[in-house]
Amino acid sequence: MNGRPPQLSPARLLAGLVLPLAAYTAIRVAIGSATGALAITEGATAAWLLAVAVARRRVDPVAVLSTVTVGIALAVFALSGGDPLALKLRRGAVTGTIGIALLATVAIGRPLLIVLVERVARLNPQRRSEIEARLADPRRRRALSTLTAIVGATLSLDGATQIALALIVPTGSFVADSTAARIAVLGIGAVLTVSYLRGHTDGRRARR
Repeated sequence: MNGRPPQLSPARLLAGLVLPLAAYTAIRVAIGSATGALAITEGATAAWLLAVAVARRRVDPVAVLSTVTVGIALAVFALSGGDPLALKLRRGAVTGTIGIALLATVAIGRPLLIVLVERVARLNPQRRSEIEARLADPRRRRALSTLTAIVGATLSLDGATQIALALIVPTGSFVADSTAARIAVLGIGAVLTVSYLRGHTDGRRARR
């Protein structure tokens, strides 16, 4: 059974990377400005995430973070007289911050995935004892901790890559280059995650 939320399916994640690039390209052709197209695309993407969260009537931390960072980036963009650097840095700031936060939870001994599973147990009284029994297994806790570290490292690397590109790549090619880099980094992270999960599952079966 696939327990992955629909909004995190590979197809939706890929669309979330490719569609902004397509929108940016179309807007740039229409208005003839790479900087203006970047500003419009970033604002539209954040607005879409926020609209989806409102439609679903739930607080989406990613949508909130994206909207806030876009607002800050657009404000800096306006106050700086149209310098696109703030808009370019925003991409790396979001994933980099999330990645560092995930690694921090591992460092302090409270990996986020374990915390989330504990929360799920509290919200499901009928399955609470079953979930807590599974979570008591040191191997499962170690697996969740490792997965948190893999995701955190992937997002941190993505953030660092995006920030580096923002600083060295011209605005005209930044969106295409940063999207390609993001697909590569997240793709590697996905492969590592799947490989680890398969190895962990095979190891569990071998011990039975």
